[in-house]
Amino acid sequence: MKEYVIGKVGDIPEGKGRAFQAGRATVAVFKSNGKFYAMANRCVHKGASMCDGDLTNGGTVVRCPWHNWAFDLTTGVHCYDDSEKIRTYEVKTEGDQVILTA
Repeated sequence: MKEYVIGKVGDIPEGKGRAFQAGRATVAVFKSNGKFYAMANRCVHKGASMCDGDLTNGGTVVRCPWHNWAFDLTTGVHCYDDSEKIRTYEVKTEGDQVILTA
């Protein structure tokens, strides 16, 4: 696993997601309730960019922008079918930097 500095804390607005490149992976990073979460930026259903999805359920779930498939931000598991899952990544902050492990 390798750490990537993907941006600054202010680069990701509260309640929104942005896509970042981390090596060969494109990762959707979300800021929700003051915390950062990261998952693969490709929905397992039809490949939509998850960074464009809406946060729901008090900011704990992201919905795919194309077909509303819902995934838990912390685990990547589909909310209604636990056999479906999007890969999640560790993300942390150090000072003003957002650091992703991929």
